[in-house]
Amino acid sequence: MIRTMFGKILILVIAVLIISFTLTGIIMNAGLNKMATEQKVQQLQVVSDKVINALETLLKSEFNRDPYLFISFIQTLANNADSLIWIVGDDGTIIFYSEIPSYLEDKLELSQEGWPKLPDRRQYQKQPTEYEVGNFFGLFKDTGVDWVTINQQFNIRNIPPYNMEASGVILIHSKVPSIYQLKTSIIIIFIVSGLVGCIIALLFVTLLTKRITKPINQMKLAARRVASGEFSERISTKGKDEIAELSESFNNMIAALENLEKMRRDFIGNVSHELRTPLTTIKGFIEGILDGVIPTEKQGSYLAIVLDETRRMQDLVNDLLSLAKMQAGEVSLNITDFDINELTRRCVISLQQMFIEKNLEFQADFETERMFVSADIDAIQRVIINLLHNAVKFTPQDGKIRVKTYTDRDKVFVAVEDNGKGIPKEDLPNIFERFYKTDKSRSADRSGVGLGLAIARNIIVSHNETIKVESEEGSGSVFTFSLRRTSVSEPY
Repeated sequence: MIRTMFGKILILVIAVLIISFTLTGIIMNAGLNKMATEQKVQQLQVVSDKVINALETLLKSEFNRDPYLFISFIQTLANNADSLIWIVGDDGTIIFYSEIPSYLEDKLELSQEGWPKLPDRRQYQKQPTEYEVGNFFGLFKDTGVDWVTINQQFNIRNIPPYNMEASGVILIHSKVPSIYQLKTSIIIIFIVSGLVGCIIALLFVTLLTKRITKPINQMKLAARRVASGEFSERISTKGKDEIAELSESFNNMIAALENLEKMRRDFIGNVSHELRTPLTTIKGFIEGILDGVIPTEKQGSYLAIVLDETRRMQDLVNDLLSLAKMQAGEVSLNITDFDINELTRRCVISLQQMFIEKNLEFQADFETERMFVSADIDAIQRVIINLLHNAVKFTPQDGKIRVKTYTDRDKVFVAVEDNGKGIPKEDLPNIFERFYKTDKSRSADRSGVGLGLAIARNIIVSHNETIKVESEEGSGSVFTFSLRRTSVSEPY
């Protein structure tokens, strides 16, 4: 269980509860000790004041100095306070006392008059603190418990009939265990309530941990299935917390991986198809020439076909390499300012033969005679040629192609429009994907490999610009891309 997240969280919570509970108990115990001791000291100080008043009344009374009445009084006070009351003279002699337990008799000395006497001078001298907790300088050492003792001096003057003076110290002792009875009760209540609280806390932590670990376990199982090639698994999401967001992100990741795997398979299939066709043609014609099936006078034309197919495969490989470099970010842009209208004219001139062969009408619709943009001129030239080549390919005989440039704020837009058969609506979202062709059978379009638009999109995206297509089936298509406008004119 310790290896699981649930076990680790549970052990961590238990450890935190134990440490917190222990620290709280230690602090609470120290606080209760101090509180109980101080409360007892306050009680004993009240008793001490009463003893001094009674002693003063006894000594100053001219007619009734009955010590037995006074002793009875301090015994009553001692019983009520659960303590020992001693009135000690300056020499340590215990003059009056409520009780001297038998276990203390051997500890005390005897004065010359036969009175019990404290053996240690520190026991009857005034101490710097109001009270002392312990064995009272060894006096209560053999009792096995600590005692709290208050030490209050008295000095009674003008004692009749000769104005005598009496001084000494009032010692009141009380056992610590009797002081801590209240503390013990409080600690028991604390322990019981703490255990109940810990049990409730552990229940809530268990429920919370289960809620956290359940989707994580689902992710673990789903990840294993995804690794084995199964993309149907999804994580159930509830709520809007971080776990729900993580589960949703995990589901999105699975969907992206599924789409990526589909694209990978399509890519392999498309590349295989594009290579298989020319390879089959080349193999067939060469075998025909070597076997003598193709006459010598026709071998030149067939070898020309072989050369075209070889060039087609070379173009495919070059486009694949270019696209891979673009997507890997290995192609650096050489940004300059140039006239996009002039570049468009040059691209049209380079494809002039294709326009003539299909008798296509070309129209240039430029907002201004000169329009400068900031971009990589060679990359943008490739975009325009790819778009024009694509338009020529899908425009019927005697058709029309128009290139339009216009500005909007800090952008220049270039649009290539044709009046061909258009693109079906369901194909528009995928038109810029690699090897994607609207002719699924690939019988109508054999001049391209489906990489031109993908390369054009990557070039425009690398410029942090946008490219889009608008088309209706039977009404032609319009490809539009944007570039950053500049007012600086420089030769290129």
